[in-house]
Amino acid sequence: MIIEVSSDWKQNASSNDEVDNRDSELVALKARIEDSRKDRLKRQEDRSALIWEKWEEQNEKWLAKHYTDDLFLDNQTELLCEIVEPSSDLIVPLFRYQKEWLYWALKQEESTAKGGILADEMGMGKTIQAIALVLAKRELEKKANCKSSLSSSSPSTRQELSAVKGTLILCPLVAVLQWVTEINRCTVEGSNKILVYHGSNRRKLLNSIEEYDFVVTTYSTVEAEYRKNVLAPKQKCKWCGKAYYEEKLPIHLKRFCGPDGVRPAKQSKKLKLDVEMLEQKADSTESETHMQIADYVESDTNVQKAGSTESETDLKKSGCGKGMKLSTKAEEGNNDGSMDNSSSVRRDFPQKSILHSVKWDRIILDEAHYVKDRRCNTTKATLSLKSSYKWALSGTPIQNLVGELYSLVRFLQIVPYSFYYCKDCDCRTLDYSSTPECPDCPHKSVRHFCWWNRYIATPIKHEGSFGSGRDAMFLLKHKVLKSILLRRSKKGRAADLALPLKIVTLRKDSLDVKEEDYYTSLLNKSQAQFNTYVQAGTLMNNYGHIFELLTRLRQAVDHPFLVVYSTTALAKRAGNIEQPCGLCHHDAVEDPVVTSCMHVFCKVCLIDFAANVGQVPCPLCSELITVDFTANNDKVDQNSKQTLKGFKSSSILNRIQLDEFQSSTKIEALREEIRFMIERDGSAKAIVFSQFTSFLDLIHYSLQKSGINCVQLVGSMSIDSRAAAVTKFTEDPDCRIFLMSLKAGSIALNLTVASQVFMMDPWWNPAVERQAQDRIHRIGQYKPVRIVRFVIQNTVEEKILMLQEKKELVFEGTIGGSSEAFGKLTEADLKFLFAT
Repeated sequence: MIIEVSSDWKQNASSNDEVDNRDSELVALKARIEDSRKDRLKRQEDRSALIWEKWEEQNEKWLAKHYTDDLFLDNQTELLCEIVEPSSDLIVPLFRYQKEWLYWALKQEESTAKGGILADEMGMGKTIQAIALVLAKRELEKKANCKSSLSSSSPSTRQELSAVKGTLILCPLVAVLQWVTEINRCTVEGSNKILVYHGSNRRKLLNSIEEYDFVVTTYSTVEAEYRKNVLAPKQKCKWCGKAYYEEKLPIHLKRFCGPDGVRPAKQSKKLKLDVEMLEQKADSTESETHMQIADYVESDTNVQKAGSTESETDLKKSGCGKGMKLSTKAEEGNNDGSMDNSSSVRRDFPQKSILHSVKWDRIILDEAHYVKDRRCNTTKATLSLKSSYKWALSGTPIQNLVGELYSLVRFLQIVPYSFYYCKDCDCRTLDYSSTPECPDCPHKSVRHFCWWNRYIATPIKHEGSFGSGRDAMFLLKHKVLKSILLRRSKKGRAADLALPLKIVTLRKDSLDVKEEDYYTSLLNKSQAQFNTYVQAGTLMNNYGHIFELLTRLRQAVDHPFLVVYSTTALAKRAGNIEQPCGLCHHDAVEDPVVTSCMHVFCKVCLIDFAANVGQVPCPLCSELITVDFTANNDKVDQNSKQTLKGFKSSSILNRIQLDEFQSSTKIEALREEIRFMIERDGSAKAIVFSQFTSFLDLIHYSLQKSGINCVQLVGSMSIDSRAAAVTKFTEDPDCRIFLMSLKAGSIALNLTVASQVFMMDPWWNPAVERQAQDRIHRIGQYKPVRIVRFVIQNTVEEKILMLQEKKELVFEGTIGGSSEAFGKLTEADLKFLFAT
């Protein structure tokens, strides 16, 4: 007998279950709070309550009061009651939600937070909102006839710094010109003095920096200033010649180097395995290069010889030969994620870094996720800057790891989450001391703990969404972020924005016979190699090599030439999302450079870093690196050898026989879509995105042959070259196509002159693709926007799309809609991608 149950009864039953769950969770919470209270009373038998214990008790009371409330971070998309009109110096009108931000931001600067996080969705005008805040605060101060408060919010500041009126803006290199353009466009002419603090001649501006209202610089410039002028000089090991900080050298000598160095058994085994793996890869890479060329190019012995020589040369440059030195994480010292600046900062003479030797009125971090790694020097350099007010701008401020959010909380110096507390007294400090004794109290350094780790990161890591992990997540979302973060979405503010329709189309094509034969051959070899790792149980130990195989498959789908005429196996291995750049820490490494010490960087990041420091020590291990910079500064970029109609000597076009140039299925599909676009709208323009700059060169050459005027933007271009490319595309009506690499063009650009985007290859992280699409679907766009995503059927690209959908579902409910979470592939994901 079948009994039908009404939907109303089901709904009531479901509601009752939810109530029961909440009641049981509340009972469990009260039990945890009672256990914590007993522990506190036991500690306080011989002393009074300490400040951190009072904070702990306050948080527990807050949890007990709000635990059953239906709180959601997205509630901030609702209309706020108050608005503030912008300054008279701002000549562009603001939307209502931007005026709401202005009210909220001014209120935040008067609060104890002294700043916050603006996390509006991409394309909603975070830049102009930040500019409006600076102008509004300046006008209020003029009316009040007083200067802004310059009191430091940092309790660990030991010396007063000279105050300047300017706002310091930190941003990626690609965003520098965008900031300058927006400030000039949005403000009264002559009302602001702007300085771009970048390049080798920036030190000449040392004595005039206080005159400027806006100082725009890059993260790599700040890191270079910090490393060169703030960090204590390193000492060289007399045995191996490597440089270490004073407190790290004894550890190195004890465990790794010299006649008395005894390497732990685990490290010795790991080093042996690493060397064997690299030697195996070096051997296989050379042979595979020969096979791939033979597979696709018949009887081309000249190409085979060039590929072999190039591979051997680059392998030697990269240090994959005899006598290669490997560094391990153990040499780095602390690896627990703690901030440790105290012992490595110069103490023998005053700071010479102009950025760190003054106290700014305001610091604004654009694309603030660039400082997500608390252990890297870029983050440490940023956190060492002093200001009265601090702001972070990012469409994706919260990443997949809760620990990555700590950098922004630490930047804002939120009490108590940013601080280290002593278990035995009321001492608190922003940075952990690696010295045995705490410099601020009589207790040992090991008696200090990081509030964030103890009450947020560790519970979430160990308990997940249950027990104390749920408590920590609730505190993070509904107490910490509610007080410092403002986020609005395009969907939530559609009435204000009135953006045109955005249509996303997935175009599927099939490879031709020759391309399919080549792809199938490459796939079979890759699957065989992958299965070898699976059978040996070393799958995750060969993560980098597996992504090299995946990268080759993805390149073969775009155009077989990308595999046949690739530069080096090492560069290909580094060109994947799983090896983040050591400077910008962005997952999508663009034009990867592998240094002689085996660290991976975006080419543009390393070029920018080298221009700032002169000699080029590795930013991660400080070893002098050997890298062939074909464009290591603006001058070289402008004068670099041009061998084929504007293409650089390093272009893939100079490694192929042009009289045998062949198009590909994707290039032909793109040409067809461009023809359709022009037929529909004779004035339409489009942006073409790809993750492979060599593929952009092939597309450029093919379109150029067809008489289609293009410009190109990649990460290795100088600021002036980028500006020239953007200007030509926006102002020249005959320039229809803008070719962009995903990393260089997916952030900080406003290109509403275009109305179509062509995504040539899918990426593991769909959020990165959405960033690229938002270059045109943003404020100022009046035409309907059309996005075309190209995918080749029956290839790895279809599986990438399926993986995207899977990751979307898995991470849909995480904090802030994590974007970086999509970038990390599990063992199950890899097996899925290589499954037959």
